[in-house]
Amino acid sequence: MCANCGCGIQEDKHGDDRNITWSQIEAAAEANDQSPDEAVNNIEKMAKHEHQH
Repeated sequence: MCANCGCGIQEDKHGDDRNITWSQIEAAAEANDQSPDEAVNNIEKMAKHEHQH
């Protein structure tokens, strides 16, 4: 899906390339020998850390 809006449509960027799709998450995970779940967890950790600063 557009991972950041939660619409449920996996590859719809809603006309804006700043939106994140599932295939981008999969590709980023693959680049680091991770599962997509691991990549998402790392993104969540980073977001929580950035929110605290």
